[in-house]
Amino acid sequence: MRILVGDIGGTNSRFAVYDGSSISRLELYLNTDVEQIDDLVVDLVNRNPDVAGVSIGIAGPVQDQTVRMINFDWTLSGTNLSHRLDKSVLLLNDFHAQAYAVPHLSPKSWIPLDEIPQPERRNIAVIGAGTGLGEAMCIWTGEDWFPVAGEGSHVRFGPKDERQIQVLIKLLERWPDHVSVERIVSGPGIVNVYDVLRGDVASHPLVSDSDNPAAAISKLALEKACPIAIETIDMFVDVLADEAASLALKCAAGSVYISGGIPPKILPIVKARFRDAFHRKGRYRNYMQGVPIRIVTEPYLGLMGAGIAARTRWN
Repeated sequence: MRILVGDIGGTNSRFAVYDGSSISRLELYLNTDVEQIDDLVVDLVNRNPDVAGVSIGIAGPVQDQTVRMINFDWTLSGTNLSHRLDKSVLLLNDFHAQAYAVPHLSPKSWIPLDEIPQPERRNIAVIGAGTGLGEAMCIWTGEDWFPVAGEGSHVRFGPKDERQIQVLIKLLERWPDHVSVERIVSGPGIVNVYDVLRGDVASHPLVSDSDNPAAAISKLALEKACPIAIETIDMFVDVLADEAASLALKCAAGSVYISGGIPPKILPIVKARFRDAFHRKGRYRNYMQGVPIRIVTEPYLGLMGAGIAARTRWN
C-alpha cells in the first residue's frame, strides 16, 4: 500500500510517498508560498494516482479529524479532504506521528547523549523544538506500542533559577495571561529570550540583519561570539532538558527522544548541558540519571510516522 504522507510544520510542509519501508518523491514547500493547503494536497494526489490514501502529521491539536494550526493560519479538515479525493485521509498531530515512528528507529537514526543501554519495552517520551515545541508519548501496553498525542508544550513555563524568573517576569508583560514553555523553547522562543536578556543593549548586527534571527543567535553562541547569545542558547537547552525530564516523569519513560530541527544544530551545547539540567528533579535525580537520551537525526521522522500510523489504522 502506497500512502501520500505529509509533515506540516509551522514554517515548512513536506510531502512524500511511503510504501511501508521507504520514503520517495519528496517535495518541500515553504508555508508562506502555499495559498490553500487542501488544494495542494489534492494536486499532490492527482500527481501520484498510485496512492491508496493520505496521512498527514500537522502541528496543532487534531479534534474530530480537524485541526487549526497554532503557529500558522491554516485550518484543515480530513473529512472534507476525503470527500474531495474519494480516498481515506488521516490527520494526526505532528508529534503523534513522530511517536508512531520512534520505536522503529535504528541506532543510525539518533545520537546518544550517554552510554546508558537502550531499554526494551519501556515507555518513550518524545519532545522536539523547531518553529514550535512538540511533545508526545509512546506507551508500551505489554503487547505493542500505543502512541499518545499531547499539547504539553503549551503548559506554563516554570522557571527554576533567578535568571529564568527574570525572563518570565518580562515575558509576562507581553503575555500576561499565560507564558508557555514554547515561548522559550522554540525558534521564536530563542528570539524572545535573547530580546529579554539584552535589555537596552543593541542587538548584535548578525541578529538584527538576519532573516532567521534564531539561527543567527545559535551561530553566535556556537562560535562564542556574543555573551547574550551564549546565555540565550544555554537557557534554551536547560529549559528543554527540564521539560523533557518532566515529560519523562509523567509517563515513567524508559528513554527520551529529542527531535526537531534545532537540537542537532546546537549539538555541542546540548552535549555539554542537557544531561545535567535533565537530572535536576530533586528526589528523582537517581531515576533521571538512568534514563537514556537520544537526539534524533532521522530527517523524515514525521513522514515515516504518518505512514506507519495510516498502515496501523487501516490494516
